[in-house]
Amino acid sequence: MRSLSLILFSYLFIFSCSGPEPQTFEYTAGSVDLDQTPVSANLEISDFTGGLCLEAGGELIPAQAERMTPSRVRVWWLSSQQAGETVEYTVRMDADCYDTEYTWVRQNDESIQLQYDGTPLIQYEHPVFDVDNLEETKKPFHHVFDPVTGEVITKGPGGLYSHHRGLFYGYNRVIIYEDEYDMWHAENGERTEHESFVSEMEGPVFGGHVALIQWKDPDDRIILEEERDIRVFQQSENSFFIDFHTRMFAIAGPVRLDGDLQHAGVQFRAAQYVADNEEDTRFIRPESLSHVPANEELGEEDRINLPWNAMNFQIEDNNYTVVYMTNPANPGRAEMSERLYGRFGEFFPHYHSEGAPLEIRYRFWVVAGETPTVEEIERTYRLYTQE
Repeated sequence: MRSLSLILFSYLFIFSCSGPEPQTFEYTAGSVDLDQTPVSANLEISDFTGGLCLEAGGELIPAQAERMTPSRVRVWWLSSQQAGETVEYTVRMDADCYDTEYTWVRQNDESIQLQYDGTPLIQYEHPVFDVDNLEETKKPFHHVFDPVTGEVITKGPGGLYSHHRGLFYGYNRVIIYEDEYDMWHAENGERTEHESFVSEMEGPVFGGHVALIQWKDPDDRIILEEERDIRVFQQSENSFFIDFHTRMFAIAGPVRLDGDLQHAGVQFRAAQYVADNEEDTRFIRPESLSHVPANEELGEEDRINLPWNAMNFQIEDNNYTVVYMTNPANPGRAEMSERLYGRFGEFFPHYHSEGAPLEIRYRFWVVAGETPTVEEIERTYRLYTQE
C-alpha cells in the first residue's frame, strides 16, 4: 500500500510541476499578405494581461494580452504571413522575446505622452475646463509625432483657426430638443471635456488608452458621453498606425449631430508650419479620383464616401504623409473635407437616440520620409478592412 501511495504521490508531483500543456491556436491570413500587420485572436486565458510571447516555426514573437472577460483575452501580435496562409502559434508565458515596450509618460497634470523605446508617438492633451480660459481648455485632443525625430507634427491652440488641434473630433451643430450647441468652435461655454481614463494599455505590441469625454452645454449639462479608444502600433522604423475608435452615448435625450464637412467630424490638423507653406501640400487619393490635381481640394461631386485619403506635407526639410482610412462599418454618406493649409477628415450627419451608442472607427497611417504610392496605400487599406 505504501508503494502504491508513493507511486501516486510521485505521479501527482510530476504532473503538478510540469503544468498544463501550452495553449496552441491557428491563425489564417486573409486575401492580402500580412507585413508586420496588427492582428488578434480571442483565447481562453484567465488571470493574465500584458506582454507575452508566441512561438511559431521555432521563432518567438512578441505578443500582448488584453482582458476581454474574466476568462478570455484578446492576444495581439504583428504578423507577417502570406495571403491565405495558416500558421499555428503556441502561447508562451515563460519566454522572454522583447526588450522594448510602449509606455505612457506623464508630461504634466494635463498632458500624457505615449512613447515607444523612448520616442514619442502621440500625446493626449486633456486640459481642465476653465470658463475664464475657454480658448486653451475647451477640448481634449491628441498630438502626433514624427516617429524618427520625435518632433511634433500637429498644431495645438493658436495659429490659423485656433480650435483646430491635432487629432480631434467635434460637430458645429449638436441639437437636442430646441437647443443647439457648437462643439466645434466652442466659444460660448459648450465644450468637450475630459472626465477620466477608463483604461490604459502598455506592452510590446501596442500602447493606448480609453478616455471618457463628456460633451457639455454652458450649464454643465452632459449631452453626450464619449469613450475614445486610441491605440498605436509601430509599423516600421518610420511609420505607425493610430486606431481611433469612439463610442458615443446620448445622455440627456435624442441628439442630432449636424453641420457641414468643414466644421464637423474626426479631423487631422497638421502643424502651423504647413498653413504658412500650403503651396507644398498635396493630396493622394484613390485611383478613381486621379483626375483631380493633387494640389487642389476636392470638389462637391468627388468627396462622397471616400474609402481613404492621404495628405502629404512638409515641415522644414522633413516630408510626411498621413493616410486617413475609413472603416466600412461607419455610417454612410460621408463627405471628405480637404484643406491645403493642413486639415482633412470626413463628416456625416447622424440622429442619435438614447440607448445603443454611435460607434465609428478610423485608422491613421503616419509615415515620415518617402511618400507611399497609391498602390501601397490601397494595399494597407485592404489590410485594415479585412480584419
